[in-house]
Amino acid sequence: MSEATFTIALIDSQHYKGDDFSAITTLCTNAGGKLLILQCQNDDEIVAQAQEADALLVVYAPVGHALLSRLPKCRIAVRLGIGVDNYDLNAFTENKVIACNVPDYGVEEVAAHSLGLILATERKIPFYQQRVREGEWNNAAGYPMRRLSTRTLGIFGFGRIARKLAECLAPLGYHLIAFDPFVKADVFEQYKVRSVDLKSLFQQSHTLVMMAPLTEQTKHIVNDENLALAQDGLRIVNTARGELIDTQALIRGLENGKVAAAGLDVIEGEPVHNAAHPIFQYPNVYLTPHTAYQTVESVALLKTMGLETAIDFLKGQAARNVVNPDVLQMI
Repeated sequence: MSEATFTIALIDSQHYKGDDFSAITTLCTNAGGKLLILQCQNDDEIVAQAQEADALLVVYAPVGHALLSRLPKCRIAVRLGIGVDNYDLNAFTENKVIACNVPDYGVEEVAAHSLGLILATERKIPFYQQRVREGEWNNAAGYPMRRLSTRTLGIFGFGRIARKLAECLAPLGYHLIAFDPFVKADVFEQYKVRSVDLKSLFQQSHTLVMMAPLTEQTKHIVNDENLALAQDGLRIVNTARGELIDTQALIRGLENGKVAAAGLDVIEGEPVHNAAHPIFQYPNVYLTPHTAYQTVESVALLKTMGLETAIDFLKGQAARNVVNPDVLQMI
């Protein structure tokens, strides 16, 4: 076997509990490289074990200047996922390292999970299920349900997943609106979704679905001020990032009736193992453990696509899905 011409390190593989890495190891080897499968817990361990790496694959590990400045060979780091809130993008650019993500591995899965949470909040399925198991046969319990064709569903962010969700929702009869200042008018028209401003999104939505990345501008966009604009009985679904919602504002909304129910795949401060967490005390909040993206197929595709992004760049192709494009003028 010829000597590897590049090295790629998956630095925090412990997040893939029980996964088999043989397929991507073979893929890397066949491309002429070496893949390191590491379980690093901090920057020092990454530096010690990935010093030779030309590229990093990153699950959740935070990556900033303190790490990148100590990995002089590293040219590219691919986030195995969509969100890059664990990346300090300014530090990437300052260190002339390309930051990438994998935005299209799990579009179908997240759209389907979002649809499930929407229907859970609309039809109170988990709410009723718990009560029936407890011996309560009462179809009048909880908040009132409304016919979907009478309702407006608003989407905060209108990227790939939101567009797939819009396709899934169309047959149900919802009136669809969305806020995304970065999307052109013809895209909204293509999906038969009406573009609105942020204030109108909160004012008009009966159900609000969060589908935007976490940035300084989107953090806590669901807050007391914006919830005050909403109609009473709002349903909220979040499959994006927990920090889009101010948890305390959500709790206040649940208490005062502004929010009738929430379906959350993500929450602030996750993972949460404390059964006494305040949000867990509400039977009309339906929770899943950040699993919207997950199927056997999507996880396998994520690892493969992330690795291929790094390999192709290291073999001379243009980097794709770059999230710090300014760096391309510096290398």
